[in-house]
Amino acid sequence: MTVRWRWVVLLLSAVLGAAVLTAVAPAPRAQAAELPGTIVDGGYIISDAEFYRANAMTEAQIQSFLNGKVGSCAKGATCLKDYRGDLTARKADTYCTAIAAEKNATAARMIYRAATACHINPKVILVMLQKEQGLITSTKPSAWNIEHAMGQSCPDTPAGCSAAAAGFWNQVYLGSRQMQIYTKYPSSFGYRAGQYNTIKWAPSASCGTSKVFIKNQATANLYNYTPYRPNIAALAAGYGTGDACSTYGNRNFYNYYVAWFAPGASGSKGAPAQVGACTVPAAADVAGRSATATVNVPSVNVRKAPTTLCGTGVSTLTKGATVTITGTYGAWSRITSGGGTAWVTTAYLAAGSSTTGGGGGSPASTGCAQPATVTSASGTAVVTVAALNARTAPSTDCDTGVQTIRIGQKYTRTGTSGVWWRLNVGGKQLWAHSDYLALETPAPAPTATPKPTPTATATPKPTPTATSTPKPKPTATATPKPKPTATSTPKPTTTPKPKPTPTTAPKPTPKPTTPAPKPTTKKTIAALNLRAAGSMSAKVVLVIPNGGTVTVLKTSGSWSQVTYGSKSGWVANAYLTGTSTPAPAPKPPAAASGTQRTIAALNLRASGSMSAKVVLVIPNGATVKVVKTSGSWSQVTYASKTGWVANAYLTGASTSKPATATKKTIAALNLRAAGNMSAKVLRVIPNGAAVKVVKTSGSWSQVTYGSTTGWVANTYLR
Repeated sequence: MTVRWRWVVLLLSAVLGAAVLTAVAPAPRAQAAELPGTIVDGGYIISDAEFYRANAMTEAQIQSFLNGKVGSCAKGATCLKDYRGDLTARKADTYCTAIAAEKNATAARMIYRAATACHINPKVILVMLQKEQGLITSTKPSAWNIEHAMGQSCPDTPAGCSAAAAGFWNQVYLGSRQMQIYTKYPSSFGYRAGQYNTIKWAPSASCGTSKVFIKNQATANLYNYTPYRPNIAALAAGYGTGDACSTYGNRNFYNYYVAWFAPGASGSKGAPAQVGACTVPAAADVAGRSATATVNVPSVNVRKAPTTLCGTGVSTLTKGATVTITGTYGAWSRITSGGGTAWVTTAYLAAGSSTTGGGGGSPASTGCAQPATVTSASGTAVVTVAALNARTAPSTDCDTGVQTIRIGQKYTRTGTSGVWWRLNVGGKQLWAHSDYLALETPAPAPTATPKPTPTATATPKPTPTATSTPKPKPTATATPKPKPTATSTPKPTTTPKPKPTPTTAPKPTPKPTTPAPKPTTKKTIAALNLRAAGSMSAKVVLVIPNGGTVTVLKTSGSWSQVTYGSKSGWVANAYLTGTSTPAPAPKPPAAASGTQRTIAALNLRASGSMSAKVVLVIPNGATVKVVKTSGSWSQVTYASKTGWVANAYLTGASTSKPATATKKTIAALNLRAAGNMSAKVLRVIPNGAAVKVVKTSGSWSQVTYGSTTGWVANTYLR
């Protein structure tokens, strides 16, 4: 789809729409767990269970909902609640069931028929109609708005929608069908669930990109439809406008969905997606910089966060003042000022001589500038994802001289700058992100006299299982900016005050048989979700940045209850590394037997811990011999080396033991043709469905659902 600049014209309608919620028919309401408490990390917008719940509203409930959103239409106008048109027949295909033709059908009828035929929640369609053209709350929609209802196959050209896609019924049906195309062929589109994705903040290349781990297919669908992530300025604005690098499509999808169908699912008192005006971006979202610059305007405000909405602790710099840039985030530069860190609009800075050799340019052009300081490093780096961009400078904004390096390829590491490693690639010094690399041979410690103890080595990041370079989105799915009517242009709303943050959270009662351990402190080894409970489906309280220090209150299985700042919640143990005396490791069970295969390039570690020394990198598809298993780790032998690997990246190579259990899904779940994330999706099993387990192999189970047999991830079964 196209840039969603049209959201600005929908601001007032959003507020008015939220004010008439009580008139909505009693459709089944989404539970809070089906919608995250915040979308600040970008990886989870709506659950699969909610997205594909086609029976969420009856036709009568849809009509009642439309009636409740508009009191009376403007003179001579036809609101969506009163719209009627012909519903043309559609043949059954891979994505939707057959639909018979109807004359003079209501908009509610069309929405209902498309939702049930294409197995999409009608609430999703209603929200898409609002975020694309404001049709749900508009009292005077234009013919153009109706024709471009969902923005499906409507590029930003004077020609508008293609002939086959123009018109309300075509838009609703084809837009719903498109969601199933994304679902059934996820590897054919740029944004994919279960892996890190490079997502732009806005269409302009100068706004940069971010790395987002998309957690489920429904969220991937939304990014494939609207390929931009809302930044802090957009989120802080509520329903209002942010800055030059703000986009609003996915923000507004979440805002409308929660406000209309799940009030209370978000912790915000204003717009559901809203964050505090002085919220600082996660460290992983800030592009590294090392440059000097001078103020090129008479005066400029310096703020605590990258948005003009942040009015706390504002200071002023005058023309000619010199600052050191340490990072960029969209239209903003992070600088050191007065001994602390602050943010300033990049457009008001001119690059200093140390960066450009002459000054006068904008720091926005320094995306390929070399860092002022490079730490010497050695060792052999191995690529751990399918494809990775190596750049001439340590920044995703640098598009000069980009080379693609592939999984399993090895390069000599010559230096580091933050989380970036400098590699010798074909005689060129290029930079790649260390999240997607591992050291095959640990670098020796810089000491003249070796000690008998093992030398220290940099802790490699957790290894993603898929490519970090998504395919470009097909251009055919672009949508246009709307042509707003004279009565539909609202003013930005006033930003509500952020919700007060509770100082404590209730602590789960410890098991009586296990005394609470003495609190210890640990650090995160990646940006990490702090959740309300020890479950991947639990509400996200906040995102702890990479390297953040937490206090561990207690541990239960693979989860720990921790405090971070004034918040308490649960985190996955795999992403913690101890800064004080760690708890003793659990005793391993009896030795396991058999061989297994890796499903990704995988670190063989000296012990069962993400912070343990990497012995070597086992290539994707390699066969290993399992010696024994302890919790989520297995001790294995590969190429005469013995070490530990995470069970999640193993799948059985020998005969699996048959299982006879009947289990239930804990989320809408893809049933695949084989036990891997790239296998063809046969169908989607709804949340709470019972399946018969045929056999289990590694982290996958072969199951039967209805008349279809396929494979599902064990994580989503209970």
